[in-house]
Amino acid sequence: MTSLSIIGGGSLGLLLGGKLSRAGCAVTIVTKTAEQAERLAEAGITIEDAVAGEPSVTVPIEAVAVEDASATDGLALLTVKQTALTDNFMKWLADIVPIGATVVLFQNGVGHVDKLRLGLPGRELLVAVTTEGALRTGPTTVLHTGKGEIRIGEWGLSHDEEWDANNQNSREDALKTPFVLESLFKQAGFTVILSNKLEEAVWRKLLINAVINPLTALLRVRNGQLPATRERMELMRALFDETYTILSNRGLAEERDALWQSVLAVCDSTKRNESSMLQDVLSGRETEVDAINGAVSRLAAEQGMKAPWNDAICALVKAT
Repeated sequence: MTSLSIIGGGSLGLLLGGKLSRAGCAVTIVTKTAEQAERLAEAGITIEDAVAGEPSVTVPIEAVAVEDASATDGLALLTVKQTALTDNFMKWLADIVPIGATVVLFQNGVGHVDKLRLGLPGRELLVAVTTEGALRTGPTTVLHTGKGEIRIGEWGLSHDEEWDANNQNSREDALKTPFVLESLFKQAGFTVILSNKLEEAVWRKLLINAVINPLTALLRVRNGQLPATRERMELMRALFDETYTILSNRGLAEERDALWQSVLAVCDSTKRNESSMLQDVLSGRETEVDAINGAVSRLAAEQGMKAPWNDAICALVKAT
């Protein structure tokens, strides 16, 4: 039986943990608080399905608080937000993730890969980009609000290195862990793609997050309500066009109109979802706006461009 640790007991951590555990993985959830760890250990994870409308399922789970966590078994999924990647957290992470272990990074935005490479030398870091929708409705309960996909790859892998089962090149050993992950996630019911073009997927996800997350947070609406009025659509389009222009200069190759339709499709497929930024604003927590819209503004500055919409959005979210 494969064992892994999921570091982070938020929406995505609970969704991944519950489904992987149900599929036969030995999963340990590492939570921020001892209270959540105790409740998970007692009650398990309850997954409510808003996608297929199936009855809720409760899955037993091992859980431990950050303060009590010991070394991982060599495979960890990091599902905390970028705001959690403080100096103290990075030191703790380096202590419990042994040299040679694999860490899969599920953070939104950009900038975290370089930080984690510096903080976790000697570990294999894989990047995951997911469009799964999840909403934590309690310390032990998660609502699966929208089915998407999980793309896994290495940040910086060149496009001429193929990620497929027929690969016999010098990267064969390094690809064993991604193949294991692909199998685990598929057994758990997720759609998984091993990607040798992950940077483009990251830019695509950054664009979608840069439009949906801050606007839902500012307007206090769920994803599906965002395109409901002409005024909201105009806001979305202005922010989209500016962000698309900036990211297309960094490797985002998808056509503008097709990607705009993808943004609208994500709003529809996750229409019941409260974006993570909306959840943070409603709870009075620090948001990831600096890692999303702030990152877009920084990328624009590197190109000698201005990003007035992203600048304004960033300032407004911080002011709420």
